[in-house]
Amino acid sequence: MRYPQKEPEVSEWQIDEQGRSYRMIGGVKEYEMMIRIDGIEIPQSQLADYHERKRAAEQARAEAEKNKPAPPPRKVCPFASGLTTECDGENCALYLNGCTLAGVEPPTKATEGLRCPFNAYHTCRKDCALFNTTGCALTAIKKARTTSK
Repeated sequence: MRYPQKEPEVSEWQIDEQGRSYRMIGGVKEYEMMIRIDGIEIPQSQLADYHERKRAAEQARAEAEKNKPAPPPRKVCPFASGLTTECDGENCALYLNGCTLAGVEPPTKATEGLRCPFNAYHTCRKDCALFNTTGCALTAIKKARTTSK
C-alpha cells in the first residue's frame, strides 16, 4: 500500500556565500543551472538577457562598420617586384600624401595600357602610383625641364 506523499516545500531563490543562486526543496539545496556559452558560464535565468545584449552589440558593430568610410584604394608601385607590389605608403622615401613623382605635372600623353618601362609584368594602368588623371606622370618630366629654363 502506498501512502500519498505531500509535495516538498520549495523556497524562493537565494544567494549563497559564493554568490551562486539556490533554493531549498524540502531539505535539499538546488543550485540554479549554469550554462556555458561563448566560453563563460551564466545562470539560466540570465540567458535571455545575455542573448539580447549580444544581439545589440552585434547590431551596433554592424552599424559602425557600415558607417565607416572606405579606405582609399591601394596603388601599385612600378618599382616594386615580387608578390606584393602595393605602394608602401609612409615607408617609402618618395611618399608624401601619395607618390611625389606622380605630382610633377599633368601627363603629356595618354599612356594607359602601354608597357611600363620599370616593371616588365605591368602595363600602365589607373591603379599605378605614378598614374595621374590620363597617364603616367613621368611623361611630364621633359615638359617640366623645358619650361623651367
